Amino acid sequence: MLKNRYQEILVGVGLMSLIRGIISLKRGHSTLLINDKRFTVDSYPGLFLSELEVLSLLRLGKKYEIPELQDLRQFLVPAETDFVTDKRRLRLGKSPLANIKEMLRKYPELLDESDLDLVYSTEEETFNKDFLAELKRYEEQSYEMSLKPKGFHFELQGAKWLKIIYTRFEELLNQEYQQSKSLKYSGLLHLLSLSAEEKLKTGLSVSEIPYYFFRTFSQVYRLQDFFLATQLKRRLVLLGGDYKESSVQFWQLHENKFENLLLASFEGVISGDRVLFFSHLPEDVPFRIRSPYGLFRKTKVSPVKRIAAPFPATSLTFMTNAQLLGSERPYRVLAKGSEFAYYHWPYPELPGSKPSFYENDLKEAFKQDELNLPFGHGPVESTPSESVTLDLRSHRPSRKQQGPVLQRLPLDIAEKDKLIQGFEYWGPFRYQTLGFLALSYGIEEV
Repeated sequence: MLKNRYQEILVGVGLMSLIRGIISLKRGHSTLLINDKRFTVDSYPGLFLSELEVLSLLRLGKKYEIPELQDLRQFLVPAETDFVTDKRRLRLGKSPLANIKEMLRKYPELLDESDLDLVYSTEEETFNKDFLAELKRYEEQSYEMSLKPKGFHFELQGAKWLKIIYTRFEELLNQEYQQSKSLKYSGLLHLLSLSAEEKLKTGLSVSEIPYYFFRTFSQVYRLQDFFLATQLKRRLVLLGGDYKESSVQFWQLHENKFENLLLASFEGVISGDRVLFFSHLPEDVPFRIRSPYGLFRKTKVSPVKRIAAPFPATSLTFMTNAQLLGSERPYRVLAKGSEFAYYHWPYPELPGSKPSFYENDLKEAFKQDELNLPFGHGPVESTPSESVTLDLRSHRPSRKQQGPVLQRLPLDIAEKDKLIQGFEYWGPFRYQTLGFLALSYGIEEV
């Protein structure tokens, strides 16, 4: 039986909302987690993790005594990410040294040819151990600085050739077209930002460089989110929290302030001090996310007969080319494991836009990519995808000044352009930078 009032009502079920619910309960707050299917939290960086995100989640497990997070590695399986740009396919996800060698094969400008022998003569086990030690040092510093309202400078330690790669990684990804006269690295950044943050970017701030560097060359894991979420739900209920699968039938707002809500399951009127939305940007609700930046929603192709077993796809392929970088069709994403899983094709969110308007374009793109990048499949169907991509291509980050780790993006929940008191956006675009890593730091906010 649900209560009439809660201190925190969390909407949207996913890893972060479950962790927040457990933290709130351990702080002595009454908590309700609502699984309303309209509020989805799936995102590429929240499901395909690097060692950075793994370390941050392990810390949360230890700090708040959450056994499931302390044993997080049992919920991880090896994965890979492919980045396809203009006849160049970069395949990452293995060991750090293997990833660096793959990057140098496809982007040789990152190191002088005379220094390549230093890379290939390096003992892999020793290098990987040292690289992960540096990654851990960066992650620990990032977390410490997330508790302070200022940025920090990270100085990479290691072999001279690795420092050269690090420096050129920053320079080439951030190089303006007027200087380079090439979109080669712009295309790479375009796809890396989708993989790391599900955002479209044309430049990185100086504080983002080490994050992108370590995430690019780290091992990649696919989170077995179904199994982990099942256990975390059980933990939340054992701690005294309430969990309900139901859609919210009615939102009571008065003078732009949240009053209460009514579930379709007829549990009675439920009020709360705070409502935290852990989701992408929902439709068919009497409020909206107000953003100065553009959004891309997605159409999706997936198998007609979906696999019943909850074993997720372990490979993501991000695709674009130079002609698409500034367009309204900036990328495509293919997911597969042992079988084809889904294919995403984005379209800009405009007044009156509907997924059905893009049906023909979706099918044509899917057909063309299947010819160029065979990924065998049986009967398929097209449906809308509930996740979105944030378009920051118009945003110009400071490339010299260090910004704080947890800098909020100007995203607010509003009704008729007026902010709603008591509603808080906690979705994947809550912070300016560092994607899912920032979410894992910010989940402790009071």
